[in-house]
Amino acid sequence: MLCNALHSSAASARTAETGRFCGAFCRRCTHFFNAAFEEQRIGYTQSYENSLHFSPRFVAFVEALAGRLSNSYALAGKTVIDVGCGKGDFLKRLCALSGATGIGFDKSFEEDRGALVPQVRFVRDWFDDRYADLRPDLVSCRHVIEHIADPIAFLRALRAHPGIGPETIFYFEVPNALYTLRELGIWDLIYEHVSYFTAHSLRIAVEAAGFDVLSAGSSFGDQYLFIEARAGRVHPLAEAAESEECALLVRKFEGLHRDKVTHWQNFLSKHNLERVVVWGAGSKGVTFVNAVPLAAGIGALVDVNTYKQGRFAPGTGTPVLSPESLRGCLVEAIIIVNPIYRHEIARIANAIGLAPEIVVA
Repeated sequence: MLCNALHSSAASARTAETGRFCGAFCRRCTHFFNAAFEEQRIGYTQSYENSLHFSPRFVAFVEALAGRLSNSYALAGKTVIDVGCGKGDFLKRLCALSGATGIGFDKSFEEDRGALVPQVRFVRDWFDDRYADLRPDLVSCRHVIEHIADPIAFLRALRAHPGIGPETIFYFEVPNALYTLRELGIWDLIYEHVSYFTAHSLRIAVEAAGFDVLSAGSSFGDQYLFIEARAGRVHPLAEAAESEECALLVRKFEGLHRDKVTHWQNFLSKHNLERVVVWGAGSKGVTFVNAVPLAAGIGALVDVNTYKQGRFAPGTGTPVLSPESLRGCLVEAIIIVNPIYRHEIARIANAIGLAPEIVVA
């Protein structure tokens, strides 16, 4: 059920809980969601590991985002709260760059994780009215809303927090559902994501919760959507200009999903599975090895995140190795599950002396 909760043993990983996925689509607001999601079955602990900050490509994205927010909102000397901060990587970078004071909230936060930033502290808790004394100038909430069963209620609670003022800026970021549908990113469909937002459905949720949108767009190769907003008024529901396109993509998706899984099953059937690796032990990689039947037998998942190495993927029990551990190994094929990292992965493979077939799933 939790793709990013890796296990300490293969045996434990193979007994991981599973959940149902039943995709549903609202034509009016263009929102896509898992109608079978059961919120009470999800629990985020310190074992939940989804940091991407070991990748130079992702770090460059974060640097640019932190710089833009710092400059746009003159954050020096101000207070930033990061709701759902994960391990705190983004908040620490934003505050180090801007000179802001930061407070991160996340149930999965771990102490002693990476370099400390003096003006940043973390709370292993939810951000709610118990922290009414906090007065943030900017609230960031990145890759959180898609995990929430009732996103509008969650956004309303943020909007109504006693510490929020009329000038408080909110930065929301989520995966882009249209990227998933258009590019057939089927490995993005994971149980912990109940919601898959389009630009329209994200705007509807934010405005329905009582925010005025300042700016909106996409980022990270169109894989993410973002909205910057202030507390304002509740806005009426607007029809989506792209609803016909979304409806068509959704209608075609099931058949294309099946075809893509079949394609990769055929690909693997022509290779020595022990000499095939999937690069990326995050949600996409874990989904791949569980969705494609033969992928359960591949040699390994590979990840640059040191906290994932030596652990095992839920479902299949596939081991997670470091890139360096492949040095001297005979690797026939590297399957990349996110095309944005292709050049980075190819450089690493070349540096450790590998010359495999490199393909993007």
